[in-house]
Amino acid sequence: MNQPDLTAEQQHALQQGHGFVRGASYVLMTADRYREMMGVGSEDEMQKSVAAVEQGLQDVEAGHTHSMDAIFQELDDKYGVHD
Repeated sequence: MNQPDLTAEQQHALQQGHGFVRGASYVLMTADRYREMMGVGSEDEMQKSVAAVEQGLQDVEAGHTHSMDAIFQELDDKYGVHD
């Protein structure tokens, strides 16, 4: 996983935001805040969670996606859910 150094400004923003900074198109958070949000307490759980997110991003980049219309149709077919 790519672990670039944070700028002094980013580090300050994380301190001021208690480990969490949100912009219009990004989220920056400390590992502790991420663990808290994801409910992963141990380092092993953290690594598995990060690996799953990375795999999901790779799937999206590879085009392994489904349209929302197809997903909603599948749910409707399976559970009879109508909007």
